[in-house]
Amino acid sequence: MHNAPTSRRIHRYAAAGLLVLFTAAFTAAGWLCAPRADVVPLLVPAGSQDSSFVESKAAPLIIPGRGANGVAPKTLKERARDSYVLGRALEREGQPASAIVSYRTATIFDSTMKDAHLRMGMLFARVGQHRVAAGEFAAELTLDPGNTQAGRALGLSLASIGDTTRAIQQLELLTRRDPRDEASWQALGFAYGAAQRNADAERALRRALQLQPKDADAWRDLGALYANTGRGKAARDAYLKAIELDQSDARVFVNLGNLERRDNHGDAALAAYHQAELRDSTLGFAYRGQVDVLLELKREADAGAVYRRWLKAMPEESNARVEAMALFTRLGRSDVALELGRDGVRRENRSGEAHLALGMAYHAANQERDALDEMRRAQLLLKKPEQRGRVEKMIAGLRAAAPDSLRTLFAADSVAHMRPVPADSAAVRGAKLP
Repeated sequence: MHNAPTSRRIHRYAAAGLLVLFTAAFTAAGWLCAPRADVVPLLVPAGSQDSSFVESKAAPLIIPGRGANGVAPKTLKERARDSYVLGRALEREGQPASAIVSYRTATIFDSTMKDAHLRMGMLFARVGQHRVAAGEFAAELTLDPGNTQAGRALGLSLASIGDTTRAIQQLELLTRRDPRDEASWQALGFAYGAAQRNADAERALRRALQLQPKDADAWRDLGALYANTGRGKAARDAYLKAIELDQSDARVFVNLGNLERRDNHGDAALAAYHQAELRDSTLGFAYRGQVDVLLELKREADAGAVYRRWLKAMPEESNARVEAMALFTRLGRSDVALELGRDGVRRENRSGEAHLALGMAYHAANQERDALDEMRRAQLLLKKPEQRGRVEKMIAGLRAAAPDSLRTLFAADSVAHMRPVPADSAAVRGAKLP
């Protein structure tokens, strides 16, 4: 019933950023210390050429158990605590990938530290990586078996990846342990719904609402249950109640948009999806809903504007980029398609798909030399033989349709690529792209 998960991929953050993170972490932990300014100068006896004293930095005595600056080195647990504190700060600053690195560092320093695995799991779950999140929640429960928040989050993640049997077992355990915990009843209702146990789901969600009538999540999930079972009016009422209680939840607006679209209320669906975008600019389903409705309404220019907002907010969405390029090409805006394609290559220069998309955009703009260059780069980078074969057929099509002015170019290309390059060849491994 959480049918609008954010699909964000954390593992794609660049490793170069970790250097800055670890420098900050080590400084906070006291590993990188500035020289002390209050050292006593070392007095050097006068030499044969000079009767004056020479001052230099002191070489302090090394006391067992203390560092060169006289301060005891931090224990592993202290370092773990510093990394954990840094992780919380990075979370507050909106840097989830860096926060995860700090939490992971904390668990390496202290494998018994509580809460770090829970924090990581919550960050992974937030971007839809529920399988990874489930592993973190399970690790937290190993350290802290009575942690209800971790137990509930584990159940939700298991349900989200389709492991509904274990999810229900986990969440039923929590409701037996504390029958008045409305959040566990709400989570159990979600798991029942994922397992298509609709009657049980409704009972669990109603139980949650008896305990806490203002639980917006329970109203949202109840609305999704009604929508999935064909009770449109009840679903809409539940969604509106959820919005009344919590206007910040973008997912309920996506759910409402889906309902309105299903009922052929295009304008209402667009309004709901747009409200979702305003609340969470990284929620792909909000943009997808708008694009689909606008294309159904033949409002292609407006759909193009949504694509551009989508790629500005989520530039890593390669599928959306390719769709947008195709749309702008169809609209006669090859300049915009090329702009998007070049940006995609800048971001993922080792992606065969990105180079192929740019090559197709060049072809649509009648820039065949550039199109051929990009398609050959794509062919080098694509891993599957069938993918490289399709590119070869596309190039053959370009060659067959080429005007006389490009015959020499394609003839030279044919000679240079008489035999396909194996995927594991040195040419591929060492390919240097501009």
